[in-house]
Amino acid sequence: MNSKINFFIGKGGVGKSTTSALTALYSAHTGSDTLLVSMDPAHNQRDIFQQDFSDKAKKVIDNLWVREVDTDHWTNVYLKDAVSHLKKAYSYQSAFNIQNYYEILKYSPGLEEYAMLLAFEDILHSNMDKENIIFDMPPTALTLRFISLPFITLIWLEELSKLRNQIYKKKEIVSKIKIGKREIEQDKVKARLVGLIESYTHLRNHFTDDTFNINLVLNNEMLSFSEAVRVKQKLSDIGISVNRILINKIKNSEIFEDIKSKFNGYPMIRFPHSDVDLFGIESLMEYVLDHFDEMNLLSEIKHQ
Repeated sequence: MNSKINFFIGKGGVGKSTTSALTALYSAHTGSDTLLVSMDPAHNQRDIFQQDFSDKAKKVIDNLWVREVDTDHWTNVYLKDAVSHLKKAYSYQSAFNIQNYYEILKYSPGLEEYAMLLAFEDILHSNMDKENIIFDMPPTALTLRFISLPFITLIWLEELSKLRNQIYKKKEIVSKIKIGKREIEQDKVKARLVGLIESYTHLRNHFTDDTFNINLVLNNEMLSFSEAVRVKQKLSDIGISVNRILINKIKNSEIFEDIKSKFNGYPMIRFPHSDVDLFGIESLMEYVLDHFDEMNLLSEIKHQ
């Protein structure tokens, strides 16, 4: 990927949608082809831009497209793919009603996160021409589960693969005893595990690549600061660094002392408080032009 990937994450209500929209407009205004993606089920971007969006990217101004992820659609894509693989793996059980699995899978824990990963992969590979891809992420809990999912899934898949290898070796021994030197049929389950490991390794690598950036959004107050500290730690636990701190609704350019202390050394971007509601292209662009120099965040290097 040559695109820069920027996630805007943080506590609900701190202004992730607004700051990501403003950043996308800034990027487009500077001449970069930019895609803004609404991953939050609330889909606030349609209210901010005062336009309807869908899972198909819509051009709103020169150099800027907006796409709204349809979680229900991607959930169905994931489920149909899962059922298809179940049918292939257990094709010999002709009397087995595999469709029953579809009803069960709809209630699987983590299904929304897996659906989001499918959408994420599709977005990246269908927008390689974009210089900047900006993701307006859901509230903290869902975002952290989404980001950590490839890492956790790989742990499970690698252990399952080891177990399947042991089962396959025993199956091979039993078959030789029963049938002599007959060639063993390829283990479809093992092949599927290998494919999944490759797929989730690829997904995990997106989150550790130099083109990937975490923009942690908070307000100049204690509650959002406390959650931001926890988010930073949880991301660190899986090997992901926060790259920039975005402080929204700043008044008088003052930053809470604890923020300066805890995030010392991180690039900090101020988003000054607006006296007018930031809805519609006109008011958004006016804000971008008024604070153009302060918003030069996409050029910041990755925090080490």
